[in-house]
Amino acid sequence: MISVVLPSYNRAHILPRAIESILGQTYKDIELIIVDDGSSDNTAEVVGNFSDSRIVYVRQENAGACAARNNGIAHARGDYIAFQDSDDIWHQDKLEKQLATLQNTGADIVFCRMNRMVGGEKVGLVSDYFHEGFLPKDEVPMSIGTQTLVGKSEVFKQERFDSEMPRFQEFEMLVRAQKSFSIYCMEDPLVDYCLQKDSISVKPSSVLTAWNLILKKHPDFFRVYGSSRERIARDVQLNAKSVSDFAKRWRLALFSFKFSKSPKTLARFIKWFVL
Repeated sequence: MISVVLPSYNRAHILPRAIESILGQTYKDIELIIVDDGSSDNTAEVVGNFSDSRIVYVRQENAGACAARNNGIAHARGDYIAFQDSDDIWHQDKLEKQLATLQNTGADIVFCRMNRMVGGEKVGLVSDYFHEGFLPKDEVPMSIGTQTLVGKSEVFKQERFDSEMPRFQEFEMLVRAQKSFSIYCMEDPLVDYCLQKDSISVKPSSVLTAWNLILKKHPDFFRVYGSSRERIARDVQLNAKSVSDFAKRWRLALFSFKFSKSPKTLARFIKWFVL
């Protein structure tokens, strides 16, 4: 059985779409653990409208998405655990394909690519940096969406999400997991990643805080992921470009040199932030 953990906070208006994309999977042996993170809307009523015995409803005091996911993990009874977000849509065969990949490859965790959706239109791919196969231990597991992950239950029961992280929670968790477990990439985009106005992904000013926490928690980060430093620097600069506050944008742009001082990093810095 696959336990699917779905945290939600005041998303009653779009929650049914996510629930339906889980219950409608071609792989049927699942339990859907919906963790209501102290919502003040009619989330409980929306969940109650689904008459499916596979649904487990858990309500907690508002504590954030990480705590909600960890609560869902604690309730999970399946041999495998997957995660969904309340505003995203799974393709119908997602779990079937990912479980087959897990079993055929012997991987501990499998993730897939995502279609980036804005206003119902596909505007790109997420995780397109990775290619089909196992991630090398020195390849940084960055830009992998939580809603794409399916893994053995022991992985997530050992490596929980860190509520201290303001962003990159799945990234920081995967950095820990990668030390002991194998991660496999599927090139198929099996998730529609739908950006909302209140999505954390559109709040890039938290990037600097998150990165400082990651480097503090993982003092061997630069040694382990030396080959990924140029890629990380570019990602930091891309995030900096979208910050409206000049001081924060400048600080984040300069922070990119912590990862790489290559000619490419310098050229982008001059082009994007100086000229």
